Amino acid sequence: MVDNIKYVVVDLDGTLVRTDLFVESLLRYLKSNPFKIFQLILWLLQGRAYAKEKIAQVVDVEAEFLPYEDDLLDYLKQQKSQGKELILATATHQRYANQVAEHLGIFDRVMATEDNFNLKGKNKLTAIKEMLGDEDFIYAGDSAVDAPIWRAAAANIMVNAPEQYVAEAEKNGKLVWQTKSEASVLKAFLKEMRLHQYAKNVLIFVPLVTSHEYSDFMHLLLALLAFICFSFCASGVYFLNDLLDLQEDRRHRSKKYRPIASGTLPLPIGVAGALGLPILAFALSIAFLPFAFVGVLLVYFAITNAYSFLLKRITTVDVMTLAILYTLRVVAGAAATGVDLSSWLIAFSVFIFVSLAFMKRYIEVAALAETDSKVRGRGYSADDRETMFGLGITNFTAAVVILALYINSPFVLSSYASPEVLWLLCLIVLFWGNHIWVCARRGEIPDDPVVFAIKDRASQLVGVSFVVVLFLAKYIAF
Repeated sequence: MVDNIKYVVVDLDGTLVRTDLFVESLLRYLKSNPFKIFQLILWLLQGRAYAKEKIAQVVDVEAEFLPYEDDLLDYLKQQKSQGKELILATATHQRYANQVAEHLGIFDRVMATEDNFNLKGKNKLTAIKEMLGDEDFIYAGDSAVDAPIWRAAAANIMVNAPEQYVAEAEKNGKLVWQTKSEASVLKAFLKEMRLHQYAKNVLIFVPLVTSHEYSDFMHLLLALLAFICFSFCASGVYFLNDLLDLQEDRRHRSKKYRPIASGTLPLPIGVAGALGLPILAFALSIAFLPFAFVGVLLVYFAITNAYSFLLKRITTVDVMTLAILYTLRVVAGAAATGVDLSSWLIAFSVFIFVSLAFMKRYIEVAALAETDSKVRGRGYSADDRETMFGLGITNFTAAVVILALYINSPFVLSSYASPEVLWLLCLIVLFWGNHIWVCARRGEIPDDPVVFAIKDRASQLVGVSFVVVLFLAKYIAF
């Protein structure tokens, strides 16, 4: 029966591609200026088709980098080789649909939203019947909104479709092909949270260590709660960053595999994570932690959003912002526990985090292909590579000098049993700085220096050695 059917009608969003181009275009539109949301609301009030038209006039998509459903593409190419006519029918705007069809080169005709007519659900079915008349067709879709079209079609192709519709198609003998993603949405959500990045939030405990308040159970409990709140808030920011950087991430050698960029995590769930996780973080902090901590968390959240929308595209400002965000974790630890924050600690933190921020940008620039002169979405070019290397080394050296001055300060001399042992910290930190910068120079750090440090054996030994020296100096008199 299928062999006699000439036409295969294919949905785009969620079927041919593992994303929603309308949602993507909205995010792209808001990325340039989040206050455009008010204009967007006015457009949506005049209908989705009207909003799609307006967005399509100002926002581009990159069809060649979209996350396509490869198995379906292979099947469609096979059908094309057998003489079937492929029709792309989508609620996406006509401009985007044409770009996808042109890129793939397998579709004979394109039907899409235009002229204030939203080609979705029953509207799409009506348009298909007007185009094909009484001709039988195969329909490829993915969601409940496609149900009327599946029922009207002579045969069904189902991509990650709800089980009830798959069962219905099988019962009616219409199911000719299906694919079901093996990726777990929960697993993708947890991966998008970047739990490994929570290692950065261990900085919250640093003020307890430097003030020697780590034996106080209440202080430890408050610091742990602060760690959880900061982690949830940071995860929400990761979601937002990836939603805004979809096109840039898909061009990147490793970021293209992130759950949102690759389409393994649906965009609506990504938006829910970007909104829900920070809300949860603030709710917990307001309920259980001092208002000083809530204030620091609010500043962190505001700066990270400013970074996501604007600051990361401004040369040097982005690096300083990253350093501030790292340092705020230390400030947050002091605010949560109420311990005094050393000016020495702040100074050391700023310089070492500026160095690590320059390293992050250095890695991105060093990874540029020969055909690329600039890092997409950033303010740097290939010419900045040596400059960033020099600035990174200089700032790390400054951090070691500050550590040396701190060790010789009256506070340290009166607070430690063997303060002279602390001079070993300078050697340890200096070794680590040289080690990671050499690794960066050799191209051994793929993306994030913090992630590298967590997995790197030498960095792990440095961390253990640092803690051992601190405790030896504090409690053992030599």
